[in-house]
Amino acid sequence: MIENVNPGFHSNIHLSAFDNYNIVYYKTDNQQRNQNGDFTMTKKRVTTDAPEFNNHPIQTDKDKGLRCDKKILKKIDETDAHARTNDRVMFMRYDVGAPAGYDDPSNDAFRSGQANFIKTLKRSGLSPRYVAVREQSREKLQHYHVCLWLDGRKTQSIYDHIAQANDSFASAFGVPDNNGLVDDCTEDKNGKPQENGIMLRKDDPDYQNKVAQTLEWASYLAKVNQKNTPPGTRELFSSRLTKKKKNDKKST
Repeated sequence: MIENVNPGFHSNIHLSAFDNYNIVYYKTDNQQRNQNGDFTMTKKRVTTDAPEFNNHPIQTDKDKGLRCDKKILKKIDETDAHARTNDRVMFMRYDVGAPAGYDDPSNDAFRSGQANFIKTLKRSGLSPRYVAVREQSREKLQHYHVCLWLDGRKTQSIYDHIAQANDSFASAFGVPDNNGLVDDCTEDKNGKPQENGIMLRKDDPDYQNKVAQTLEWASYLAKVNQKNTPPGTRELFSSRLTKKKKNDKKST
């Protein structure tokens, strides 16, 4: 498990193999501040470079111009809160990259693969919730970052789920199995091992710290860099969360 993670984007943890780290920043002459002092970007993007969001750390750096999209941060927090009505939740990450030579700029293959993967998890009774984003660098095809919350009473390891995801996306993209479309996020950008799969147990004395750590990691999806989605193309995907009635009790 992750330990001793400093708030903000300082530890360089959990970076994706699919990303280009020569970061290109938005120019200030393309930015405008709204009445709250936040920057409003294209696609009505409202971003922040604050070190925290909703009282937990996020991966921003004001000096380096690293900002996060507040709409994506909000969706992550909503999904996390919904998932953690259970007393034990496993949080994990994975990334999906389009195969070499793939020339369809739409999200159709990703959405199909993700839908089939989620159906598999539901059939296993794992109560999956997810948030995913599309990104695209100038040098690469579109790729996707995904956060996934599962019922921690029924699973403790990411590896079967990564294998299932790879099968689903291989079928959706029309390529052979074991093709490496799915990155399991167990190595950092330098190839060094990093932990994936964080168990959140409400009886754990370190529960709140681990929740903050997972939300900091998840905020990587909200980074503004590489959100170069073509106009009219969706970049944010998530589970549909059922609204709980006031008299409904939290599941345990």
